[in-house]
Amino acid sequence: MSWPALFYPHQVTVKNHLGAGGMGPGYAAARSLAAEVKDRQQLVRGTDGREVVSSTQVTVPLAADVPLESLVTVWAGTPAQREARVLAVARDDNRDTPLDSFLVLYLE
Repeated sequence: MSWPALFYPHQVTVKNHLGAGGMGPGYAAARSLAAEVKDRQQLVRGTDGREVVSSTQVTVPLAADVPLESLVTVWAGTPAQREARVLAVARDDNRDTPLDSFLVLYLE
């Protein structure tokens, strides 16, 4: 099942993190995703287990498959536009229910 546009009213641009090497982190080509964006500060656990502050939470369909450390651009074309790194990802898989499955991306 897929939620209507009402539940994903925004567009974000995502560059999936591909890993890091001697030249620094690598990213895939940018892609646009339907999303819900909320700017609010929240404590989350980072990849190293420490508490970090997330300033923005972005909800995207589960099939978007966005890994940690990816770069997400929110509010494109507005004065609030910014690119931020994914600090944590929450997965809500509702495959056996009529509800949509989604990821919540916690951004820097």
